[in-house]
Amino acid sequence: MPALGMIASMGAVIVLAVSILAIISVGQVDQNEYGLVMNWVTKKIGTNVYHGGTHLIGFWNTFVAFPATVQTIEFSERPWMHTSTSLHTRTKEGLGLHLSISFQYKLNPDDIPKLYALTNLNYEGLFTRIARDQLLEAASEYEGPQYWQERRKIGDHMRRLVDEQLRDSYASLWGLQLLVIDLPDQYEMSITMTQVQQQMAKTRTNEQVAASIRADTEVMNADYSKQIKIIQASADANYTLNTKLAEAEAAKRKITAEADALAFTRKTLKLSAAGAVEYQQLGAYAGLENATFLANVLGTIPTISAGAKPAAAAALIQKASTDSASGSVGGASSASDVNVVAAALPTEVPTPMRKVSQFLGNGASRDGPSMTMQAR
Repeated sequence: MPALGMIASMGAVIVLAVSILAIISVGQVDQNEYGLVMNWVTKKIGTNVYHGGTHLIGFWNTFVAFPATVQTIEFSERPWMHTSTSLHTRTKEGLGLHLSISFQYKLNPDDIPKLYALTNLNYEGLFTRIARDQLLEAASEYEGPQYWQERRKIGDHMRRLVDEQLRDSYASLWGLQLLVIDLPDQYEMSITMTQVQQQMAKTRTNEQVAASIRADTEVMNADYSKQIKIIQASADANYTLNTKLAEAEAAKRKITAEADALAFTRKTLKLSAAGAVEYQQLGAYAGLENATFLANVLGTIPTISAGAKPAAAAALIQKASTDSASGSVGGASSASDVNVVAAALPTEVPTPMRKVSQFLGNGASRDGPSMTMQAR
């Protein structure tokens, strides 16, 4: 029994020891890091690159971490932000120049073992020295005014130089920014005034161009207005001409139609020239409104629009008389007699028709019998 207890105790110890070794044999790499396996006994580095996660590497190994994200190096005077101080150099013409520049780099994961062999973990210092040399070299190739006028071009030039050198050191450039370009104050003031004058000259030029465009627009507007008036006048003239021609044509056709109708009437009714004239006269009377006629009354003539108002027109009553023996005047016994009684007309307008009507009305009221005329 004591032997069994000792064996159980030893087994438990062995299991515990194996569990502890298994736990310490597991290494972990953060998700934003790359890792290289290093033997902490022999100090050798493996060639496999691990990225984010838990890996079984053995208790005699450990991970050396490298950033997997974009890193920034800044040359400036901003506290807690800069990696190194700002760059001091001279322009091509010898002016003092102070530059604040930042750039971002990213490590190439496949080349991390080579980078570790080159710099151990001091790769950022190497990148800083490389960038400083390239930036100072590029900055000295430009004159002062170019930093105002060609800032983008200068930045692109610096970016190309830095990227070429970083690729030789197993990294790549992600971006570069020119933060501050500081030239001597007096020179900056002169450049500022020059830029202001150039802007003013450009503004004046643009104003002249705008004035010229406005003048051209007014000329075009006047020309278009003239053309509109010409076209409108031509259209009015054509309208008047066509209207008059149409009216003349209509009158011509009307006269022709009337002549044809008169010829047909003369032919059908066998009218003489005088009869045709009388027929036309009566046809003209038929086309008038409020025309009043006294027919077959001795000494009277047709009167047109005898009354000023319809209510004032004389009332004409015609009766056919068939009695030939009761005091008829004139004619044979076989002829029909027509009794014509004219009512009194208003005396405001002393027209001949009104005088005849008054005479006939007064005679009828005095003597009693009406005037009788034989129809011919």
